[in-house]
Amino acid sequence: MDYLKLVKNLKKDLNETNSDFKSVKFFRKNIISVWVWFSVLEQYYDNNKNNNIENIISEIPKEYASRPTIFKIIDDAVSKKYFEKKVDKNDKRKNNLLPTLQTIKEFEEWAKVLKGF
Repeated sequence: MDYLKLVKNLKKDLNETNSDFKSVKFFRKNIISVWVWFSVLEQYYDNNKNNNIENIISEIPKEYASRPTIFKIIDDAVSKKYFEKKVDKNDKRKNNLLPTLQTIKEFEEWAKVLKGF
């Protein structure tokens, strides 16, 4: 593997992706946001119906962030329309977290760029 080429491509990706994909830029701002983003997308692509916020929070290592910090990231993502909250059909006390169409589309476009690495 050509590690120099990989590093250069990753640096280029950081620069270009941040201007092309607003949701990708938003979630890549710190490791906690990346964890939340990947957790929501993983459950979406896995067709997991157990995508409530509490389950997503439980996936994030506690040493990375507190619950209030995670909730703030989620609330910011919802306000920017990168995620949407939906009340669970079976348990009205729970909110499910889903990626919006914009988030899905931008993630898939970004993944195509990374595929070449």
